[in-house]
Amino acid sequence: MKRDTAHVAIFAPAAGDAALLRALLDGEGVAWQDCAAAADLYAALGDHALAAVVTEEGLAQCSPEALDAALGRQSPWSDVPLLVLAAVGAVDTDRFARLAGIGNVTLLARPTTRQALLMAIRSALRTRRLQFALRDRLEELGSQAGVLEQAVAERTASLEREVQERRRVEQALAEARRLESLGRLTGGVAHDFNNILQVISGGETLVRMLLDKDAQTRVGRALDGIRRASDHGAALTQQLLAYARRQPLATIVLDLRAHLRATAELLLRTLGAERRLRTRVAPDTWPVLADPTQLDAALLNIAGNARDAMPRGGMLELAVRNWTLPDPALPEAGHLAGDFVCVCLTDDGEGMSEEVARQAFEPFFTTKPVGKGTGLGLSQVYGFAIQSQGFAYIRRERVGTTVGILLPRSSAPTGAAAAPEQGGTASLDGMRILCVEDDAEVAETTAALLQGLGARVSVAASADAAVEADLAAFDVVLSDVMMPGFMDGIDLARWLAQHRPGLPVVLVSGYMVEPERLQSLDVQLVRKPFALDALAGTLRAAADGRDARRER
Repeated sequence: MKRDTAHVAIFAPAAGDAALLRALLDGEGVAWQDCAAAADLYAALGDHALAAVVTEEGLAQCSPEALDAALGRQSPWSDVPLLVLAAVGAVDTDRFARLAGIGNVTLLARPTTRQALLMAIRSALRTRRLQFALRDRLEELGSQAGVLEQAVAERTASLEREVQERRRVEQALAEARRLESLGRLTGGVAHDFNNILQVISGGETLVRMLLDKDAQTRVGRALDGIRRASDHGAALTQQLLAYARRQPLATIVLDLRAHLRATAELLLRTLGAERRLRTRVAPDTWPVLADPTQLDAALLNIAGNARDAMPRGGMLELAVRNWTLPDPALPEAGHLAGDFVCVCLTDDGEGMSEEVARQAFEPFFTTKPVGKGTGLGLSQVYGFAIQSQGFAYIRRERVGTTVGILLPRSSAPTGAAAAPEQGGTASLDGMRILCVEDDAEVAETTAALLQGLGARVSVAASADAAVEADLAAFDVVLSDVMMPGFMDGIDLARWLAQHRPGLPVVLVSGYMVEPERLQSLDVQLVRKPFALDALAGTLRAAADGRDARRER
C-alpha cells in the first residue's frame, strides 16, 4: 500500500477492482491509499486527498449521512472529487440518487473500458490540482495580508497628510488674497491721504516763507504743531504703502553681516535699558537684495513690538541664517523655492494668541491701548518682505514670539548707494520747471514753494498736456506718477527719454501700482509728502547733472 500526503483513496472490496485501480494510478505516478472499511474512507477524505474511487460494493457499506459529514469537514476551498463505479442496473436506485447532494460525485457505469476510467481519473485529478493551486494562492495572499494592511494604512496616512496640506495651502491662498485686497484698499487710501498731507505740509512751509522772521511765537508754535502732525501722517502713509507694496524700493545688494552691526545699535535704543539684545549671524550669510532703509524700518517695528511684549525686561535675539527652500523645517514658507536669507527676531515676552498671530500683519490691527500703537508696524514688515520678493511670517514659540523676514539671495557683489548730503535748501534761481500734477491744490502749493526759491514754474494738469507743451523752454520736468489720461508719470518719463533725452525728469509720488517700472528709467524720485529742501536739492542735482553731461 502506497501512502502519501496527497493521495487517491480507493474503497473497492473486490480484490480485482482494487488491483485495477492501483495499477492505473501507478501508471499516472499518483499515490494511493487502500481503504479496508467505510471508516477508513471517511478518514481519507481530508484536504490532502487528491480524489476518492469507490465501487458499488464499497458504497453499499457507506452511510450517506456519514459520507456527507466527512466531506463537510473540508476547507472552504476544497471539494474532493468522488468517482463511483456502479453497474448499469443499480444507477437508478434511490441510494445513487442521494449522491447528487453529497458532493463532487461522478458516476461511472460498469462495465466500462480502461481508457474511459483513466480519462475520468485524469479529469478528477486535474480539477483537484486546480483546487490545490487556489489553496496555495489563498495562503500566499494570507501571508501578504499583513503587508497589504500596512501598505493600506501607510497610504491612508499619506492621503490624510496630503488632504491636510491641501487645506493648509488653500487657507494660505485665501489669506494671501484677503491681504492683497486689503493692500489695494490701503494703497488707494494712502495715495489720497498723501496729497492732502502735501497740501498741509507745503502750506506750512509756504507760510513760514511768507512770514517775517519776527513772527509771533504763538504762530511759530502753531506751525510747529502742523509740521509735527504732517510728519506723523507722512510716516503713517509710508507704512500703509509699504504694506500695499505701492512704493518704490531702493533695492541694492546688501551684506547683512556688515549692515546689521549698525542696525543693532538702533535696536538697542528702541528696546531700552531693561531689555537685552543677542545677535547670531551665520559667518557664511549670503548677500541679499533689499532696501536697507526699509529693512531697518521693519526691524525697528518688530523690536518695538517685542519691547511692548516684555514690559518687565527680557531678551530679544536677532538671528540670521541661509535657507534653501522649500524646507520642512520652515513650513511657513512652503510656497517659496530657491535660496533665501532669513532674518529672525525672537523675544521671550508675553507671546500672541493664535487669533492675534493670524491678524497681526493686517493694517490697523493692534492689541495695544488707544494711543499706544497704530497697528501699522507689522503690516510694514509684511509689505516690505513681499515687495522684496521674499516673505514674512510669525511663529508662536513656547515662550514668546518669532517674526521672520525672508529675503532673496543675490549672486552680485555687495554695494551701497549713499544719498548726497544736503546743506540747507538749494537755490533754484532762474530754473525753468514744468510741474505736471493733476491735483490742483497740490500743484498750486508746489508751484508757490518753488517760486519762493526763485524758480519759474508752469503747470500741466496731465502727462498728455505736458507732451503738448514747448519742452525746449524748460530745464527740468517735475511730475506726479499717478495721473488720469493715456499716460501716467512713468509713461511720461519714458516718452521724454525717447523724444527729449537731454531733459531731466524728477518724479514725485507716494503711491505706485507697479514700482518695478522705474527700474529701467534714469529719473530722480521724491516721495510725497516731500520736504521743500529735499525737493529743491533733487531738482538742483537733476539740472546740474544735465549741465555736466552737456559740458562733456
